[in-house]
Amino acid sequence: MAAALTDACIINHNSSEFTELALRTLIRTHQHRIDDGELRITVIDNHSTDEGLDNLRNAVRELPATWERSPWPAADSTVNSHGDVLRAFVQAHEDASHLWFVDADIVFRQPDCLGVMLTDLAARPDLWAVQARFHWLESNHGPGTSLNIWAGRHQRLWAGIGQPPDRPFPGSHKRRCHPACALVANTPTFRRVTDIIGLSAALIISVDERLAGFADTLGLASLAMETHGLH
Repeated sequence: MAAALTDACIINHNSSEFTELALRTLIRTHQHRIDDGELRITVIDNHSTDEGLDNLRNAVRELPATWERSPWPAADSTVNSHGDVLRAFVQAHEDASHLWFVDADIVFRQPDCLGVMLTDLAARPDLWAVQARFHWLESNHGPGTSLNIWAGRHQRLWAGIGQPPDRPFPGSHKRRCHPACALVANTPTFRRVTDIIGLSAALIISVDERLAGFADTLGLASLAMETHGLH
């Protein structure tokens, strides 16, 4: 594993204009890390058909980034494939010391966000990942509100196998490392969780309301990492 190499991915599905903005601002605020070989960027398109797709593809060709196409066409799936795309990215980048998940609607305004996140991650040995601090949330709702978005929110959940369920059951959103802008230490433990459990969303079925709930993308993996004493 490389000593200091971060592989970043931006996943696009019919959000090409936003993805191009995310890509350009990421490069502009991290050019020195790209030039020094510390940061590689991959744009993964999940079979988009929007008008901005050609512009995005051309931008990737012109910029220090790589273009890939997801093996799971989003339009052909009845479930969200975000976690599957992230899992494939993790499996393809074993040589990186860190992995950086970036949503298409993220805009980088301050220089070297990666440096801040690397410092945060290195400061505590019990951390497996860190999230960016989202300007709007922190400004309007106070420091720390970027963490555990929606965690604990009660929901009426539905689950059935072979036929629709008769009635819902109570549960809540599980806390997770939010993949909108998350830096992950690419450790053997994380890679094993990714291989076996995956990074997709999951529904936890239980008559105990404290256990039942919805774990969104990267949520079930977050719970699995917690069983290793990592946060």
